[in-house]
Amino acid sequence: MIVSHILEEQEEMRLKRDLVNVTCLLTMVTDAHVPDTLTRIRVLPTVSVVGQKEPVQRTPKGKTMLEIYVKYLPRSGSNYKNLLSLSKLIRRLPGVKIVRILTLDGRKVTFKGNPIVV
Repeated sequence: MIVSHILEEQEEMRLKRDLVNVTCLLTMVTDAHVPDTLTRIRVLPTVSVVGQKEPVQRTPKGKTMLEIYVKYLPRSGSNYKNLLSLSKLIRRLPGVKIVRILTLDGRKVTFKGNPIVV
């Protein structure tokens, strides 16, 4: 009886949903400070882990391209709504111009045949 009660309590402590892994390509202003941007993403609601996938690319046209991965705990609702919400949060950060979602849990992401771009 005590063992079953303990097991029930452990189940209640588990997350109802799993973390989701998203790969994004950020287009940023020329003088964007990448470490500060990653830190700002880390403190966004629902975000658990942030990391850089590829080296920073600084284009001759004055853009900074940064490919990152974000692990986050989605809220209830569709994947599209969760991705859109996360993209908008990242897009509002200083220096970020465009957020393009590349993959969701290792699979390419499109919505109605188009990539998700915010």
